Amino acid sequence: MSSFLHILRARVAAISALSIAVALFVGLPAVNAEAGELSLSSPTLESGITSAAIESAGRVQTANLGAFNPGRIIDDALFFNGSAMTARQVQDFLDSKYQGCVAGYTCLRSYRLDTYSKPATAYCGAYSGGPYESAADVIAKVGAACGISQKVLLVTLQKEQGLVTHSAPSDLRYRKAMGQGCPDTANCDSNYYGFFNQIYGAAQQFKVYGVSQNFKYYAPGKTWNIRYSPDATCGSSPVYIHNQATANLYYYTPYQPNSAALAAGYGEGDRCSSYGNRNFYSYYTDWFGPTLGNEVGSYFLSYYASNRDWLGYTTGPMTCGGPNGGCSQAFQNGFVFSSTHSTATGVRPDVFATWSNQGREFGSLGYPIADRRCDDMGFGSCRQEFQGGWIVSSPVGGMRVVLNDVRYTWSNWGREYGALGLPLGDATCAGATCIQIFEGAWVVSNPAVGTRVVPNAVRWLWTDWGREAGILGLPVGDPSVPGGSNYVQAFQGGVVTVTNGSAGLTSSTDPWFGTVLANGWLGSGVSGKWCGMAAGACSQAFQNGWVVHSGAGAYAMPSAVVSLWSSWGREGGLLGFPTSGPSADPGSGNYTQAFQGGVVTVTNGSAGLTSSTDPWFGTVLANGWLGSGVSGKWCGMAAGACSQAFQNGWVVHSGAGAYAMPSAVVSLWSSWGREGGLLGFPTSGPSADPGSGNYTQAFQGGVVTVTNGSAGLTSSTDPWFGTVLANGWLGSGVSGKWCGMAAGACSQAFQNGWVVHSGAGAYAMPSAVVSLWSSWGREGGLLGFPTSGPSADPGSGNYTQAFQGGVVTVTNGSAGL
Repeated sequence: MSSFLHILRARVAAISALSIAVALFVGLPAVNAEAGELSLSSPTLESGITSAAIESAGRVQTANLGAFNPGRIIDDALFFNGSAMTARQVQDFLDSKYQGCVAGYTCLRSYRLDTYSKPATAYCGAYSGGPYESAADVIAKVGAACGISQKVLLVTLQKEQGLVTHSAPSDLRYRKAMGQGCPDTANCDSNYYGFFNQIYGAAQQFKVYGVSQNFKYYAPGKTWNIRYSPDATCGSSPVYIHNQATANLYYYTPYQPNSAALAAGYGEGDRCSSYGNRNFYSYYTDWFGPTLGNEVGSYFLSYYASNRDWLGYTTGPMTCGGPNGGCSQAFQNGFVFSSTHSTATGVRPDVFATWSNQGREFGSLGYPIADRRCDDMGFGSCRQEFQGGWIVSSPVGGMRVVLNDVRYTWSNWGREYGALGLPLGDATCAGATCIQIFEGAWVVSNPAVGTRVVPNAVRWLWTDWGREAGILGLPVGDPSVPGGSNYVQAFQGGVVTVTNGSAGLTSSTDPWFGTVLANGWLGSGVSGKWCGMAAGACSQAFQNGWVVHSGAGAYAMPSAVVSLWSSWGREGGLLGFPTSGPSADPGSGNYTQAFQGGVVTVTNGSAGLTSSTDPWFGTVLANGWLGSGVSGKWCGMAAGACSQAFQNGWVVHSGAGAYAMPSAVVSLWSSWGREGGLLGFPTSGPSADPGSGNYTQAFQGGVVTVTNGSAGLTSSTDPWFGTVLANGWLGSGVSGKWCGMAAGACSQAFQNGWVVHSGAGAYAMPSAVVSLWSSWGREGGLLGFPTSGPSADPGSGNYTQAFQGGVVTVTNGSAGL
């Protein structure tokens, strides 16, 4: 029938009580009642088994023809079920219908033939032929290959040629068993001769009806005017075609039974009766039960009308009771779901499988909210949108779930067209951290940092460092230049820098690694990290220095500094731990580095200790003019003070501080009794470079002044000595200090006057004033003790001096009260 694939074929039962007769009819136009269009059918032949033949076969009518629905003769789920019966079940069925076979004939249960292989087509799968196959084998294998129910094939064999129950089938009946390729207007097409060709051709034609553009006038989902008979005067009535299976039966037999045909059971009606579709319904119902499966649920009728082509027939009833009023129904090629928050939406099997793995509507994806789309996706990918995310399919990644939090980020990065590309896996979670792999990056989610993109260049480095459990921790920002080859990305534990697509860890919040990264001059490590230093501190040796991490911080030390530090006893010595890194690039050869105990200065690559927080060493280091030590440090001075002699002076460390004293000052200090004398301990160092010969130095008891290298006591905090020193005009002492005056006051005579120290203070009195004071009875007389010194240089001869009892005035050297 290859030249007549568009031809409609139909069978009408012939009026004969004893044999099967063939009557010819001319096909009439089929009218689309909805569109008011006409579509001409081809001439057809309708034939069937007479009631007399059925009665002679002992057939008893049980089908309720009052339930016959011309718009839904049989459901797709039953018609297109290619696994309805196995070969064994078909054979058992044929055996059950066997009522004996006339001698010289071969009945269908015993019919065998050689078949040949057929390749797969757009309508049927491949058929593997073989020798001496049974009719049951052919029916079962063709049904499975083409997706047509073996029950439908058996009913059609009976409806067309009565072969299932016939006791004397002729070769002609087998040659055109299904009426395939036998139009009314021409002889049968010999290409379709033979039982195998008939079964295979008819099954394939049933599939063609639903696909070919030549078969649209009985298309399901519309109302068509369908005649009762080839005789146009018998009329027609509008029939809404519910499904493809019913449409197929009308393509095969374009007439519906009238009331007389239905009332007659398997018998004859009136002149306007046709029997093909009635007999199909009757045989199927009597042999296999109801022709109806599950109706399309009321919630899905509108959606199904627009999507029946891909959904196919129902394979289960509509069920409800899901979350948010959800309902669903299974179809041949997918499922349809709806809820109070989502409209009816279809889900194809591949998507359904992935969705099911996520818990379907009960899981994170929720209900589908849009049909699958491929038109706006690139690189052969498709998506289906759900309440909680998308299911994305692609050639590179397969079927993948992209939940909304990741999807928003993916969309912001240009989806499959951007730097992320397509998803290669579903999200995997460890604790609160979830990672989803895309072609160009990972998307990392954690409540602490949100959803972040980690490009491949960075994620390889991140993985090398232990990912979220390592030093870097989680990403706290996206790349600074999305999709670029040069950018930085911040993590909880540091910053990764990508240059020309190559990533490196350039900083770290971890003190140790931050120090190593910030000091590239260190070179490669030459030892492991060792944490056996004092107070649990750690160190590691590198090519060009060390890193030391202590309570003072983590710092790098160049090799020159390490050597000096080691010579001073490392962390247990004067310097202690480092408190800073090198002040400049160690490669310059000139820099400083601070320690708990001082500062190391490197000049032209040579390291020296230039200052110390230890008072003693700080003093020694700050006063290079001292020269080399000429004695050991001695701590037997008063109050536990210490001293050490150097080439050019001493260092004295007491409660007043640690200070250097030039040799000239040491000599004077010693003449005044050192720390036990008038001066006590030094309270400062020299005011200028001792090499200049001119400077001062303060002590607890006064100030020493050095002029041209000669030292003298120029002031004293002791009232007596302070007065003497402040009044050089007194000259040399001519008597010892005497403290037998009233109220324990003291006095001493000098060449040019006296010094008197009383409760009123310590003051110098020129000789002229002393003479007048003595004439007035000294401290016991009118004047009492002095309360000030001379108002001017006594050498001028003109000045005044105040006493407790009055003022003495000296004019031209003569004193008067």
